[in-house]
Amino acid sequence: MTIRNIPLDSWRTELDSFSRQHEGWIVSIKTRTPDGRVAFEAHDLPLQGVSPASPQSNDIAIAVGNRRNHVTHEVRDAAALKMDLTADRAERALIIDGKDGTTTTVEFRSPMRPEEVDGLPLDDRK
Repeated sequence: MTIRNIPLDSWRTELDSFSRQHEGWIVSIKTRTPDGRVAFEAHDLPLQGVSPASPQSNDIAIAVGNRRNHVTHEVRDAAALKMDLTADRAERALIIDGKDGTTTTVEFRSPMRPEEVDGLPLDDRK
């Protein structure tokens, strides 16, 4: 497992790029609290985007879903943003550490490099 740390001053740019490259990819959102409890906020839903919730905070909003099932998960007061990469440098997951010790992971069902993707499923969010 290779982890790439993303500097705070690059968060907006990195999240914009991440969202554009991976829109529609199937992801799950998992949280782990400091005491080890794990919860799935979303499972196998298309990614809509990840972005700063507001310019005045370090909150990050993660939107996933389609017209039948939509979830927006907000990470309050993010302290670190990291990318988990496979051995061939494909993005496996986006990891967001909160100042409260909670870790939120946006994990791809099938990690691959964007240039390897042969099309996306039909958009059923409309």
